[in-house]
Amino acid sequence: MAKRFKSSGIAPLLILFVFIMTLATRLFNLTSGSSVDEIFMKTIVAQIVIFALPALFYIRTRDDKYFANINVSAMIPSKTLFLIYTLGVLVIGSMLIQFVVYALGGQEYAVSTTGQELSAISETSGFSYVFLALCLVPAICEEFVFRGILLYEYSGYGKFCAITLSSLAFAMLHFDTNGFLSYFFCGIVLGSAYYITQNLFITILLHLANNLFSIYAIPLVSQMILGSGSMLFSLFILISLFLLTLTLALREASIIYWEYSVGDALMKKNEKEQKGRTRGIYAITEVFLSPVFLICALLFTVMSIFVF
Repeated sequence: MAKRFKSSGIAPLLILFVFIMTLATRLFNLTSGSSVDEIFMKTIVAQIVIFALPALFYIRTRDDKYFANINVSAMIPSKTLFLIYTLGVLVIGSMLIQFVVYALGGQEYAVSTTGQELSAISETSGFSYVFLALCLVPAICEEFVFRGILLYEYSGYGKFCAITLSSLAFAMLHFDTNGFLSYFFCGIVLGSAYYITQNLFITILLHLANNLFSIYAIPLVSQMILGSGSMLFSLFILISLFLLTLTLALREASIIYWEYSVGDALMKKNEKEQKGRTRGIYAITEVFLSPVFLICALLFTVMSIFVF
């Protein structure tokens, strides 16, 4: 049987389509409206058209077991602690990145452009609108594309290449230079969580919870920290909490991974990945120097410099 990455030629086209459609909505302001209801409805429809429908069409082009291989099953209670600790890593890590960006670039770079927009919208909108349009739907749609399809299709090149590629694509897709590092970090954490748990439902929950924190909690806490007189003490607290949650998350990850390793299910599922690890530097260059990835990187760079 041919390796998966040899037969997934249309996966790059999916990435390019998502990039072009997202860029079109930003350039032409397609999600604007005269009322709050109209704005949120257009946002939901745009997410479905850009992510959900292409993802479903892509899955239909693959074999019958493709959706099962992505694995969107209910969360096992034993993974609850991992979910909680990993969410802590996501939230606190994002705040640490904002802290570093503030120290290097100043107040205007401390909060991402997208974060500022979402925070402003949440102040004038009801929770149900914000939860559905800005938290739940994006979490489901984006996870299916970036942690579901992309990680599965590129796992033949090894975990490092698959996670890094999906994280870079995820960060560039937001066309937000201020928040690029935060989005990239979130992609790394979510991709790692998917490989550890082998369950897309967990990454959807993490993404959803992180969106809620990003809109309602992180901007408030960040402003409190940046406006305080004891920046060094705040940095010490953030680093301590980040290391604590990271240590606890890694401990739970080792337990989960051990549970998988005692059986042969995970070994069979990752058979193509084990073969792909021997490709080394050739796999890295083949993934990150592919025409589609370079086009997406060029679009992100040009739009960030000259448009957004």
